[in-house]
Amino acid sequence: MTPEEYKFLYELEEHHWWFVGMRNVVAVLLDSHNSVVPARILDAGCGTGFMMSWLRRRFVNAKVHGLDRSPNALHYCRARGEPLLVRGSVAELPFSNNAFDLIVTFDVLNCFSPEEAARPFAELARILAGGGMILIRVPALQLLYSQHDRAVSSAHRYTARELADRLAMNGLVLERVTYANTFLFPVALVWRWLRRSPGGTPQSDVKPLPRGLGWLNPLLAGLLAIEAWWLKHLRWRLPVGLTVIALARKPQ
Repeated sequence: MTPEEYKFLYELEEHHWWFVGMRNVVAVLLDSHNSVVPARILDAGCGTGFMMSWLRRRFVNAKVHGLDRSPNALHYCRARGEPLLVRGSVAELPFSNNAFDLIVTFDVLNCFSPEEAARPFAELARILAGGGMILIRVPALQLLYSQHDRAVSSAHRYTARELADRLAMNGLVLERVTYANTFLFPVALVWRWLRRSPGGTPQSDVKPLPRGLGWLNPLLAGLLAIEAWWLKHLRWRLPVGLTVIALARKPQ
């Protein structure tokens, strides 16, 4: 990611509708399946660090560690006051086996091509403790690949089946997999198709809303809140979306 993308992330992560909505979805999945309170948590690819403080508020006695390979990202994490930071790659994690009870990784594994992805998935499984949980979020559906993906260094977008298979190959037991950001899928499909040309400067779609359209922020967050309600009260996964999320457990 460019320095500009990290700046946007730092400024938007707390209040932007996409981040707010995705945290609601993640909260539902963690609350409904994580029966053991984790003592050691890793945000693998922690970005600018807001999720670390969010996790610490949810698991008040846990030590929350952050890892990112970007010095720009770690700079913003330090600005948020995060102390437990390590610079490194998910393809070569600088932690011992069975080090964490909960691992979350958001929009990181998509930065590896399918041929490269085996290593980071295996590394995450290695450092997850027996009985621990891992939650992975990645962009969904390769047909949506666009300038946005190039801007955030995404190499591949996953299907739910692909993500579930990757977890199974590493001995992890799937608890749940679902798509998310479903209601906006038709709009995004058209938008990404219009921007499918490889020319020009890649730019992320996650940006501040244009002046005068701030009123859309709570409405768009509300759509994701409905999806979170669906996942909390219904066992069916959301059938399609811009994102795919999986929760898995490592056997004891």
